[in-house]
Amino acid sequence: MLQTATNNPVVDKIIATIGELPASPATVSAVMGLTSNLDTDVEKLGKVLSADQALTAKVLKLSNSSFYGRSKGVGTLKEAILILGFYTLRSLVIASSTHSLYKRKSENQIEQKLWEHSLATAMASRIVGQQIRHKQVEEAFIVGLLHDLGKLILSQKIDDLYGQVYEKVEEEQATFLEVETELLGFNHVDIGFVLLQKWNFPSALIAAINCHHDPVRQTDGEIYSGNPSEIPLAYVTHFCDQLAKHIGCGFDDFREPNLTTLPLAQIAGFDEEKIEFLTERLTEAYQSEKHLFEE
Repeated sequence: MLQTATNNPVVDKIIATIGELPASPATVSAVMGLTSNLDTDVEKLGKVLSADQALTAKVLKLSNSSFYGRSKGVGTLKEAILILGFYTLRSLVIASSTHSLYKRKSENQIEQKLWEHSLATAMASRIVGQQIRHKQVEEAFIVGLLHDLGKLILSQKIDDLYGQVYEKVEEEQATFLEVETELLGFNHVDIGFVLLQKWNFPSALIAAINCHHDPVRQTDGEIYSGNPSEIPLAYVTHFCDQLAKHIGCGFDDFREPNLTTLPLAQIAGFDEEKIEFLTERLTEAYQSEKHLFEE
């Protein structure tokens, strides 16, 4: 059961340590609100997007991308929105805005690695989601993109101390979760939980991010036994987090040597041949499409 920010004793320590958390980017807030209602007028949504020229260009570029099965012909924002759909559009806007957060310190090695890993995890989540015919593929993309947002905040707010975390993680090939808890008394999952509550994200997405290191928590301690198409998103993120590391997008921290042992792989029946296929798909998608989500 997730604690609310007001009932979580860790929150006071977080705020006292790192200060005020950043506000949600304005465009993200507006688009999240509009796309949550499928009856939203496309013209109204287009008006919000058109206020950001860079974002408008990305939406048009993505709608013409082979990644979405299009190669040419989309020239208006309205047409692009109709082709992409509200959910994919939401993913793009969040990815674009999130990337701008990571670029605040472009020379920071930690933040560059974080961005690459987060984007690869998001792409992996979409690919895996499509493979298992998941009913929330775009939500899976968003959770994958934001699962380590707490690390970014810690890196920016307490960079010297978090540098020690990073060094210890790579020296010992430990997990960030373990080292953060040891050195800070809280971890990046705690930060992400508080921040996304502040940003008014849907509770289901927050729950998935909060449980991505231990997906069985999202199913109350019992391993999910239903249809893979409805598996809780924490299971997808947990698997894709490791898949992204296997293509070299991430830190030199703990890596699961055999992905077939992970809960999602067991439930979906992913054998070594399937893992190799997914790895190749992710490598190709990441190399060819990552520029679409960057400035």
